Amino acid sequence: MIEDLGRELGAVGIRGRLRRRIVAEFRDHFACDPEAELGDARAIARQFADELGTSRSRRAAFAAFGALGVAGIVYTVAFVAANTLGRSDLQPRSVLLAGLASVTAVVAPQVAFVAGSLALLRALRARGVRALPAGELQVLARRTSLALACGLATMGAVALLGYEYAVHTGMAFTGAAIGGGALLLAAPALLSAARVRATAPGEVGDVFVDLGALLPERLRGDPWKLARAVALVVGLGVWAAGIAMADPIDGFLRGIVEGLACLGGFALFGRFLGLRR
Repeated sequence: MIEDLGRELGAVGIRGRLRRRIVAEFRDHFACDPEAELGDARAIARQFADELGTSRSRRAAFAAFGALGVAGIVYTVAFVAANTLGRSDLQPRSVLLAGLASVTAVVAPQVAFVAGSLALLRALRARGVRALPAGELQVLARRTSLALACGLATMGAVALLGYEYAVHTGMAFTGAAIGGGALLLAAPALLSAARVRATAPGEVGDVFVDLGALLPERLRGDPWKLARAVALVVGLGVWAAGIAMADPIDGFLRGIVEGLACLGGFALFGRFLGLRR
C-alpha cells in the first residue's frame, strides 16, 4: 500500500523530497500501528495535490504581485529619468524596433498590472481555503503567468528603448535587470504550483466573485456591462488628465484609445483570465 501511495503521489506531480517525506510519515505510522488502514491511495494523493496546489498557487500570486511592484518602481524611475517618449528631438537606431518597444512599454505594463491585481484578489479571496477547485487554480495560474510574462516584456522594452534612443542606457539596463530579476525570482513559485495536478471539482468564479462587495449592485451580473463601465471611467480619466495639462483635444483622443483598449483587452483575455464564463 505504501508503494501505491508513492506512485499515486508521483502521478499528481508530488515528487522528490516532499513525496519521500509523505511516504516516510505514512510508513512510520504503519510501524507504530500495523493494523491501521491507509485507505485509497489515489484519493489520499489527490487530497495532498489539491491542498498543495492551493497553497502554492496562492504563494505564487503573492510573489508575482510583489515582483510587479519592484518592476513598477523601475518602470516609473526609468521613464521619468529618460523621458524617452516625450522627446521629439531624438532619433532611434531602428524605427521598427523603437516602435515595437514603445507599444510594448505602453500596453504590457497595463496588462501586467490588471492580471497581477486579479491574481492577488483571487488569492486573497481564497485565504483560509484548504483546497480550491482545479478550475480556480488554473485561472489563478493563468493570471499569475500573464502578469509575469507582461512584466518581463515591459522590462525588455525599457532596456530596448534606452538602447534605441541612447538615453541613460546605464539606468535603463540596470533598471530592466533589477525589475526582470525580481520577476524571474517569482517564477519558481509559479512553476512549483504548476507541477502539482489538482483534481478537486467545483465551480469557477468570475470577475464578480473577485470584486465582491467592492462592485455596485447595478453593475453585477453582466460582465460586458462592467467592462463598458470600466472603459468609460478610464477614458474619462485620461481625458481629465489631458484637460489638466491644457491639452483637452489630445486628452480626448487618448481617452477614446484607452477606453477601446480596455474593451479589446476584455474581449481578448476575458475568458482566459476567468473574468467571464
